[in-house]
Amino acid sequence: MTEYIPTIGLEIHVQLRTVSKMFCRCNNDAEGKEPNTVVCPLCMGFPGVLPVANATAVEYGVKTALALGCTINKFQRFDRKNYFYPDLPKAYQISQFFFPVGENGKIAIDYLSSDRKTKKEFKVGINRVHLEEDAGKLIHTQDATLVDFNRCGTPLMEIVTEPDINSPEEAKAFMQELQRIVRSLGVSFADMEKGHMRVDANVSVRPKGTKELGTKIEVKNMNSFKFMEQALKHEIERQTKALEAGEKLRQETRGWDTKTNTTILQRVKEGSIDYRYFPEPDLPPIVLEDKQINNWSKEVTAELPSVLRARAEEVGLSYERINELQDKGELDSVLKVIDGNEGIDPVTVANYPGAQSDFYQWLMAEKPSNSTMRQVFDATKSGKSLAEAVGSIKTVGAADLEKVVKRVLDENPEVANRYQAGETKLFGFLTGQIMKQAGKGADPTSVSDLLNKLLTK
Repeated sequence: MTEYIPTIGLEIHVQLRTVSKMFCRCNNDAEGKEPNTVVCPLCMGFPGVLPVANATAVEYGVKTALALGCTINKFQRFDRKNYFYPDLPKAYQISQFFFPVGENGKIAIDYLSSDRKTKKEFKVGINRVHLEEDAGKLIHTQDATLVDFNRCGTPLMEIVTEPDINSPEEAKAFMQELQRIVRSLGVSFADMEKGHMRVDANVSVRPKGTKELGTKIEVKNMNSFKFMEQALKHEIERQTKALEAGEKLRQETRGWDTKTNTTILQRVKEGSIDYRYFPEPDLPPIVLEDKQINNWSKEVTAELPSVLRARAEEVGLSYERINELQDKGELDSVLKVIDGNEGIDPVTVANYPGAQSDFYQWLMAEKPSNSTMRQVFDATKSGKSLAEAVGSIKTVGAADLEKVVKRVLDENPEVANRYQAGETKLFGFLTGQIMKQAGKGADPTSVSDLLNKLLTK
């Protein structure tokens, strides 16, 4: 059987979190609103209305393009993309085709493999980043298809990658990193399940050893990282089986069906010529100055997710732990604590993110046992001050603890003798008896050390 190599390119639409829509002053937050209530004559495509470009959307587009290593076009222009669809009232979309925000970028991706042990790395070229407006939304019922125009005019940023991705695992890693980037920049909420970030994938397979890419097939309707990975795996297998059977693939668009876990044909793919692009006559070009681009660039480079991960590795956190913290949105705060407390153990901070600032100072000064540390932390999380938390923890001093250990050994001489004769599993029994008599204030590590010392005398 011939071995086939998959090639994947992604087209991602990111909904920008501006106050107003892309070309009008309608509220950009239409989520949960009654259908067709967050609209205006411009959203509805009435004749005679004039769009005005959203300056914040341009700023967000440039910052994202910079974060993705793109060259910024100082001259940008909007174009009309013509097609008829019920949720596009103007019968054209205002987009950027000829002069986008940025082009020719590249980003290095590092991620944790599926076994959660290995760090993997690859690079993805960014073909372009451009701005456009969203269409409305069709709602299909049993008897009719309804149209909600609330989403019309929502500012979108489209990011198109080069075909540099070679597996569903890499595609997922890229999307997760892109989500982190736009969230760290503050340009989007990037929630896939809410439609803030939508992805289409161009997938092809080719026999190993050949350079020419196979027939490109677009896959849509993937609204989560999980579904995207499943859809890409299925489509790669489908194309491979088709080629093995001697079938000829055609360029087409397929949708991911979550009920059958298969891709289904939607339409034969059209090309850019079918959209009849031409310059948007109602909007002047955008001309950016070097000074403005440089200012935005300074705001971008400091705290990107990859920078945070590199810093965390430098201070001694494991790559697996770093990924866990970043997925929970806690890595930034952990690093700030480490930076603000010289000499503190990074692993301990990672184990107690979100603690009160004086908690870490108490750790460094008192060097408490793990058991005491956890009890104090839990107490502060329940609302107590550090002083109240520390005061509420009863601790057993070294002298009292030694009395308890000796008493347990005196009460269990046969068990102690059997342990010393080689039945090492009895150590756990003796430890349990000591903890039972000493109570919660006994440090397990101290108990273990002292018991071991007395048993080996």
